[in-house]
Amino acid sequence: MTTEKRIILITGGSRGIGRAICERFASPDTKIFFNYSAPDMDGKKKAVAQETIQAVAAKGGLATALSIDISNEENVQKLVWTVMEEAGRIDVLVNNAGITRDGLMVRMKLSDWDDVLNTNLKGAFMCTQLVAKEMM
Repeated sequence: MTTEKRIILITGGSRGIGRAICERFASPDTKIFFNYSAPDMDGKKKAVAQETIQAVAAKGGLATALSIDISNEENVQKLVWTVMEEAGRIDVLVNNAGITRDGLMVRMKLSDWDDVLNTNLKGAFMCTQLVAKEMM
């Protein structure tokens, strides 16, 4: 029997599906790291993330919230390195982070489209690639 906690990294874990994933993994043998989108000028995102930490704790798990935008390579490196520095490894990665910029395509700005692709696709790719490299 091992006493080590399972280390889980969940992107976009502060609310919605991400929070549900955090809660599902939560147990006394887990340490969950999750990010929420940055910047957080008014502190509302941090407060929502704190609710997820409390929900994980209610099930006996530990959680750490990190305000990091995963659409940027440098930020993804910071996210993964922070987890590796604190926990030494990542056992499970859940690429959940995603954004929408709903609207008619003819009215959608190219910058909105880029934001969606950079977060939903590029962010997931970068997280997976970096975690895989750390696990080698």
